[in-house]
Amino acid sequence: MFSVLIPSYNTDCLPLVNSIYKQAKILNVPFEIIIADDASDEQFRDINRVIDAWEEGRYIQCNENKGPAVLRNLLADEAKYDYLLFLDTDTFPVADTFLSKYLEAAKHGLTVCGGFTYKGLSIPANATLRYKYGAKVEEKPAEERARNPYESFISMNFMIEKSAFNKVRFDEGFHLGYEDTYFGMNLKRAGVDILHIDNPVYHKVGESCEQFLTKIERAVSNLVGHEEQLEEYVKLLRWYGMVKKMRLTRVTAYLYLSTKKAIIAQLKSRNPSLSLFAFYKLGYFCSLQTNSVGSNKTK
Repeated sequence: MFSVLIPSYNTDCLPLVNSIYKQAKILNVPFEIIIADDASDEQFRDINRVIDAWEEGRYIQCNENKGPAVLRNLLADEAKYDYLLFLDTDTFPVADTFLSKYLEAAKHGLTVCGGFTYKGLSIPANATLRYKYGAKVEEKPAEERARNPYESFISMNFMIEKSAFNKVRFDEGFHLGYEDTYFGMNLKRAGVDILHIDNPVYHKVGESCEQFLTKIERAVSNLVGHEEQLEEYVKLLRWYGMVKKMRLTRVTAYLYLSTKKAIIAQLKSRNPSLSLFAFYKLGYFCSLQTNSVGSNKTK
């Protein structure tokens, strides 16, 4: 009846998989759990491939790093059931009714997004920025997400019918970053309805500030060339549109580059400024636009 699909990279998936497996067994309906590994280190391959011995488990090994968009498409292709439940490896169901609530909601034939939350306990000192941004900006109840259902789509925790998924699929040109946003936009274009419910997973905080900023820069660079397509869905692009209109792209890039070290020092502190983080992303994007070779864009 349903396939649980988990793209993995250098993560021990067994706590998540065991939790899902226990809930699925209680439901007494056909299911499978598939992990697709994105060229992880051997120690994580050894841990996760044990599910290959399970009757309902399957482990797929990729020997080259392909990124989450490619892995999610691969997982959907390999799934044998009609309902696809995608979960990121750094998540864990909040409630014991997690699966049953999804299956009940999926009966309406909608794409269902459960949301996520943070425990807020024992946050590593070097991961404060990731936690604060997630808790203050990304974490939203279903009622708030439903106001802008497509813009609020996040692939960390969602269920979709396979037929609906195949109408859209993840754009594999987005190696890491904003592939969720593009997928949500294409769901809207395809007329696939989204239902937001409060059925969250805990999102684990493990990234240091340095790792998070590296990931953010990679994600922001994915937006280059997609400004018009995604402006409606990405606040950063709307800010950039205003800066560009005022012909301040180069000025913003200069301010960013000249203060980058000081900004990073503040963001690594125990009380990082989210306003400064927003400027960091905008300034970085402006610097990419300013340095684009052969670009036809007006700076």
